[in-house]
Amino acid sequence: MTLPKSFLMVLLSLSLHAGAQTLPSEAYTEDNCIDGQDLNAADIDISHCPVLPNKPNPAPFGNSGQMINLGAWELGQTAEGEVYKYGTLSEQVGTEPRILSFGDGTTTVNEGNITCWAKGYYRLRKVLQNPPEDYVKLRSHGFQFRFYQFQTDLRNGPTGFKEITSYMDELVKWVTRIEPDGTCVQPTLDKFQTYLTAELARRGL
Repeated sequence: MTLPKSFLMVLLSLSLHAGAQTLPSEAYTEDNCIDGQDLNAADIDISHCPVLPNKPNPAPFGNSGQMINLGAWELGQTAEGEVYKYGTLSEQVGTEPRILSFGDGTTTVNEGNITCWAKGYYRLRKVLQNPPEDYVKLRSHGFQFRFYQFQTDLRNGPTGFKEITSYMDELVKWVTRIEPDGTCVQPTLDKFQTYLTAELARRGL
């Protein structure tokens, strides 16, 4: 008996799909979605990562059992020209733009803002799983024990920071930067180490 060609094509398709080893999307979390990627690369792939949460979730700090506060989403300058505004994001609903809500207002952010924040956020979570010794030391002395997800959007204006920086004695501003052409410049492990070396020296540690 000769099987119809269409039936044979269905069998072949099922066979190929059965042989493909793909990790179901639900198996990816905030803390494993960039596993295996170079934390010093200029860019990372976040296609397996969850939708950016309304506010940054606390992150595990190495194997200490402690969680680190990752703060809020902050813009150096909004599209309306307001400066240093931080808060929470609206829920992701289809392709609708998300809204950053802060104490005295709101601003609409675009996909470039969301993607760039996400690349910084998911990389930071991975860095903190195996934190640099210099950060462990700095934090053990009571300095810079939490983070803010800061973004400088040069499409909106010049206000903000170019690199990872400190705010007072407790906060690390984890800085992503969007260039005028839309390029997302991201913090890396090496950039974090450069910041830590300077911070320890500044504090005499």
